[in-house]
Amino acid sequence: MFLLLFFPILATLYSLPLVFGWVAPNPVYGFRNERTRGDRVVWYRANRIAGTAIVVAMMFCVAIEFAVPALRRTHAGHLTSVLIQISALIVANAWTTFRILTKRTPRR
Repeated sequence: MFLLLFFPILATLYSLPLVFGWVAPNPVYGFRNERTRGDRVVWYRANRIAGTAIVVAMMFCVAIEFAVPALRRTHAGHLTSVLIQISALIVANAWTTFRILTKRTPRR
């Protein structure tokens, strides 16, 4: 059971600095694309959205793992849980990208 919770806990710990705005613009850590690299306001907004999306996705994964006993009790269930977690991160990233790229940024 610990292994099923390890990745969601790790991903949540990774995303908390993004949610709280503790990560300044950098080339390594955070949600990076052309718009976030060019504007600090967009950088912090995008990282807050990305971090929140990751936390929600991981909570969803853990809820599914506890709701479906077969995910906890079988080897195929464990693999399915990992695939659900990876898929949830991909969806969180896609949702963040959509939010950032489709929303107009207020000019200063």
